[in-house]
Amino acid sequence: MKFDLIMTGGNPPPFQLPAARFFQNTLELSALAEDLGYHGVWTAEHHFSDGYFSQQMPVLAAIAARTTRIRIGSYIVVLPLHHPIEVAEQAATLDALSNGRFELGLGQGYYLDEYAAFGIPHNQRPSRLAEGLAIIRGLWSQEEFGFEGRRFKFSPVSLRPRPTSPTLSMWVAALAPDAIERAARHGCHLAGAGSAEVITHYEQCLRAHGRDPADFHKGTLRMVHIANTRAEAWHNAAMHIHEILTTYNHKLREAGVPAPPGGFFGADPLPSASALADTEGLHFYGAPMLVGTPEDAIRELERSAAAAPVTHQIMWMQIGGMARHLTEQSMRLFAEKVMPHFA
Repeated sequence: MKFDLIMTGGNPPPFQLPAARFFQNTLELSALAEDLGYHGVWTAEHHFSDGYFSQQMPVLAAIAARTTRIRIGSYIVVLPLHHPIEVAEQAATLDALSNGRFELGLGQGYYLDEYAAFGIPHNQRPSRLAEGLAIIRGLWSQEEFGFEGRRFKFSPVSLRPRPTSPTLSMWVAALAPDAIERAARHGCHLAGAGSAEVITHYEQCLRAHGRDPADFHKGTLRMVHIANTRAEAWHNAAMHIHEILTTYNHKLREAGVPAPPGGFFGADPLPSASALADTEGLHFYGAPMLVGTPEDAIRELERSAAAAPVTHQIMWMQIGGMARHLTEQSMRLFAEKVMPHFA
């Protein structure tokens, strides 16, 4: 099991820092992650929001320049908002800048305001993602590649620079059965969220397409804050987690995504920030919150490892608005007291 961090770009009011200072914090936390022995650092994309990076590729390039060993990746690029040729070029460039440490994570997203602003019909998300995956694979693996589909059409071109390997890692975000099947069909690693059922279905789909699940990575995204006591951890994190879950609830309902029983995050309606610590079954898309002591984290990770063969725990510790020293404390406690248990 590998332990990675995700830096989403969350910098919301009333805790908002000047952009230059926030980016500097992100770079320094990424360098610290390498020093502490984390396996990877990922970033995320959304637009017109204080919760995410609108342009994550320059951030990843800066992280690559500040580090030498840690993996870097996108979790995820909202591919239908971009031309696949441009994404293939950016990925190959980051691959070269990082000396082969880059992982490309892709997804279709669902935010209505993003699709409206970019002038792309919301219902074209699946077809644009599927064609984009095929185009990026073709550009990476073939010296000359052209494409003709419903959404994209171009004569053969030669990608420059070439990636260090034609099998450069590609991940796809998936929760729904159709999206999971698409990731398996295209031979992509799974940028998952949390539930064991998603991992199980992904492995079944891989086998159905003649692929060996052992050859593929399965990531789980978790909300994480570690402190010396459970009460301290929730005191530090509750208001920031509540703000994120509230935003997600609004965006999901706005997009017409049907809520499962118990709501998207295990509580419907979402309780107040002060009540989160006492809410049973709270999770992030199926992954129980890791908010508590190192011992709490070890117990939950052992439970989840027994339930599903997750290869990468993608941990959201730079929770939007949280003071940097609290994020650092959580990173250090996890690295010093949790990671050795799974070495």
